[in-house]
Amino acid sequence: MYQLRTFREVARLGSFTKAARSLGYAQSSISAHIRALEAHIGFKLLQRMPHGVRLTAAGEIFQDHVLRIFHVMDEMASALNPTGEMEGRATVGASALLLETRMGPLVRECRHRYPHVRVSPRQLTIAGTADAVRTGAVDMALIHGDNGFDEPLPIGVMIKDLPPLEVVPVGRAALARGGEPGAVPAAARVLVVDPDCVSHQVLATSLREVHGIDAPMVEAGSVGGARELARSGYGIAMLPAEAVCRGEECHGLAVVPGLPRVRLGVRALWADRAMSAVAAVCGVAERIGREHQAVEFA
Repeated sequence: MYQLRTFREVARLGSFTKAARSLGYAQSSISAHIRALEAHIGFKLLQRMPHGVRLTAAGEIFQDHVLRIFHVMDEMASALNPTGEMEGRATVGASALLLETRMGPLVRECRHRYPHVRVSPRQLTIAGTADAVRTGAVDMALIHGDNGFDEPLPIGVMIKDLPPLEVVPVGRAALARGGEPGAVPAAARVLVVDPDCVSHQVLATSLREVHGIDAPMVEAGSVGGARELARSGYGIAMLPAEAVCRGEECHGLAVVPGLPRVRLGVRALWADRAMSAVAAVCGVAERIGREHQAVEFA
């Protein structure tokens, strides 16, 4: 089981070094575990690359069975739990907008409702969400927008719609105070948080078609980065409504009038082999989404 756990972590992280750090092993122990597994089953499981490793065809098959084994072990632990309390670990990935708005409340609420369930957050790109769930890189994912769902989901990946997220155009407070409503400087930039998100495309289209501004796009990397750049007057960002105070300026930020607001669909993805703790976390995520929806769309 130690060797299987090592393999699972190497496959999840794509690196012996990262797996050693995650598990608290020496890197030589990680290598020894993988060599022992490959010798036992008679197949190469991992292909060494210049930077990290990737699964071979045999490794992908082996990974599916390893994940099932750990799922059965989780079920057994739950069945033997004399208290009946939910327990386990759920690694939850989220797109940048959700990671910095809903992940905090999710961790706090899970801690309150399920003290023995540990939630481990990870940031994901929208396009890579389904594969992250399929390969076991995360147990569950929270994702916004429709990008990445044009193709059928991989076999074994489940999906559930959650309450939507409203994003609004945010810039320095002077944009909302001065001149005609919607007056935007010709040098405006579109600050991008999630490159795969449609909201910044909607903003760019509005600036071009309504205001005649061909605004360049600048990647901000995070909600916090976009907020700081917008506050400094560097550009306009589409941020969750809950990240901006309503009815007043919020530390130099304000919703820019005359530009579109966008409602983004939110979804939860998980593997059909997921343990009961993941289902519990998904339920909490849905409840938090409803609470935020009530505030955002009031």
